[in-house]
Amino acid sequence: MRELLGPLASARTWATPWEQRQPPCGLASCSRSRSLWRQLWRRQSGTFLDGTYYCRPQCLETALIDQFARFEALSPLPQPPHRIPLGLLMVARGRLSYEQVQTALAAQQSAQSGKIGEWFEKLGFATEQEVTAALGLQWGCPVAGSLNPGVVEPPGRIPLAILETFYMVPLQYLPATNTLYLAFGERVDHAALYTIERILDCRTQPCVAGRKGIASQLERMGQQPRPNEVEFGPLRDPVEMGRISASYVARVGAEDVRLGRLGPFIWLRLKARSSVLNLLFRLRAEPTKTRSAVLPATFASADLLQRALE
Repeated sequence: MRELLGPLASARTWATPWEQRQPPCGLASCSRSRSLWRQLWRRQSGTFLDGTYYCRPQCLETALIDQFARFEALSPLPQPPHRIPLGLLMVARGRLSYEQVQTALAAQQSAQSGKIGEWFEKLGFATEQEVTAALGLQWGCPVAGSLNPGVVEPPGRIPLAILETFYMVPLQYLPATNTLYLAFGERVDHAALYTIERILDCRTQPCVAGRKGIASQLERMGQQPRPNEVEFGPLRDPVEMGRISASYVARVGAEDVRLGRLGPFIWLRLKARSSVLNLLFRLRAEPTKTRSAVLPATFASADLLQRALE
């Protein structure tokens, strides 16, 4: 009897409705056929976008355009103020005097370039190690003892343009905890860390390192071939970006797409069975009004010094 019922059980499993095997399309207006037989015989296809399934290229392109429009409309978030400005922190630790901070700030204002820590070094008021140690205290992060990226292959490459924009380099990846350590040479950007976590599906931990070491690593990375990175821009048209992205998804047969905005970029990570392709869209910047900086004559209060050094 069991031998007779076996084929019937297999047939019943084979005839399971397609909707139980294939997730529903994430596009509410999807007009794909609901015919059971067409769905049974149709080869499973489609793409996941940030965890939501889209059954056809047209559905995916529509969702991408919506996402691009949302990201493009977002204004860059203002950087949060430091807990303690770098100069004030170094004064409090006895590494600098108020007069040295004022001199460095005046030089920075005159040159209209450079970070205040760089000017401390240029003027001989502090070493790179002292500035880096203060930077670690400022952001509550450990200081990297040495920069040797690539010791353990990270879960996925971060596009070079993003690394250069945020002045950071991947330092180490620990598979046991799925944690990627990133070293920053300037401001630690937690919004960027969160977006990287979502796109690479891993945990991130920041640390700080000397600017010269970061610059050297970025230069070395820039000399290496990066065939899996494609950059477009500057653009502001969500329809065009959606069309380009959908074309690449179809070309590489991507099964999973993740995207997010990091500063002036929208980063898409297209993952196929055996390959990963990174698309980077640089958004066209809107004209902004310049504001002249005024150097206070004296630092009568910590508030004036804080505003001057931000």
